[in-house]
Amino acid sequence: MDEFDIEVIGAKQPRKRGGRIKRFAGSVARAVRAMLMRPRILVLAGTAAFALFVGTPHAGWDYQCRHPMRSGKPCQSVRYCAYYGIQGRRVEFPEYGKTCRLITFLPPDWNKLMGERK
Repeated sequence: MDEFDIEVIGAKQPRKRGGRIKRFAGSVARAVRAMLMRPRILVLAGTAAFALFVGTPHAGWDYQCRHPMRSGKPCQSVRYCAYYGIQGRRVEFPEYGKTCRLITFLPPDWNKLMGERK
C-alpha cells in the first residue's frame, strides 16, 4: 500500500455562496418553505395572532338600558354590556347611543392575566 501516492489534480475549489443578501434571501425562502410544508404551525401562529390583536369571542349576556324602555321597543342606548367568554365575565361600557352585540371579540385583559389588580 505504500507504493501508491494519491493526489487530486485539477479539482476546483468549492464555490463560495453569494453575498450576504443572497444568503439571507435563501434562509428566508427555506423558512417560508418549511412553514408551508407544516400547515399546523401556520394555523397555530395565525390563531395566536388573531387572539392577540383582534381578541377572543365573547357572548353577550346582560345589559342595562340608560332610559326606561317602552313596551315592544328595544333598548336604544345601554349603560353597560356584560359578556362571557374565555376570561370569564367582562363588562364593557359602550358610547352613548350604542347597543350591545350578541357576540363580540374582546382583546385579552393583560392585567388580569398577569395577576395585577386595579
